[in-house]
Amino acid sequence: MKKSFLLLPIVGAFAYLTLCSDSSGKSGNLTTSGCGSCHGNSPTSGIQLAFSLDSAGTPVTKYKGGMAYTLKLVATNTTSNSLRCVGYQMTAKMGPGVQAGTFGTLPSGTNTHTSGGLTVLGHTRRISHATGTGAAGTTYMVAVPWTAPAAGSGTVTVNAVLNAVDSNLNDGNSDHWNTGSGTFAEWAAAPSSVSGVANSLAITAFPNPVAATLTLDFGTNATGAYNVAVFNLNGQLVATATTEANTLAMNTSN
Repeated sequence: MKKSFLLLPIVGAFAYLTLCSDSSGKSGNLTTSGCGSCHGNSPTSGIQLAFSLDSAGTPVTKYKGGMAYTLKLVATNTTSNSLRCVGYQMTAKMGPGVQAGTFGTLPSGTNTHTSGGLTVLGHTRRISHATGTGAAGTTYMVAVPWTAPAAGSGTVTVNAVLNAVDSNLNDGNSDHWNTGSGTFAEWAAAPSSVSGVANSLAITAFPNPVAATLTLDFGTNATGAYNVAVFNLNGQLVATATTEANTLAMNTSN
């Protein structure tokens, strides 16, 4: 009887830590509601979330329907706590319960489940630090392949929650979490004729004159890859570049 009496509290405590710390992931969708049920009652601005899209190594602010990108979540710890263990969830949607695009091959330590019509991306183990060791200034990054929804889908909203804990095996106010969201607009439809392309282009080049770096601003031009060629006054091709971003910086020092 004594043995049973001593073991029960230990087993109960172990079950509590396993269920509440969720180092192997959490079911449901906490990307907007957060982790307050276990890790303090309120989000903290000390965990800052930022989102970005990457197209073949180039950051972009808009997506083209059906194209492949890398969706990135970067979080920064600006609290005074050492937060060594981190978990997260992330979704991409076009509206409540409307999935936006599809996730590709997931990085190790990540899986997906469905909740409320959305694919929820989350951790299956603690994610590694991108920089730092857990103290203030430490960053955490998740990068996943993502194929954009079909053309005409409109603005995509990405929601995420990141929970950073101090790994003292106690759920409480020394753990910090926060939610965040980002939006990515869709590129405008491409013109259907050569004249339409010419009429739609509005490119700003600066500075003028230029000595070192020329910046081209494509504004809100039509979607697609822009092939840029630079010729000198003798008609010789001196530089080329390709971009899907809104701006392009070219080295003209030579």
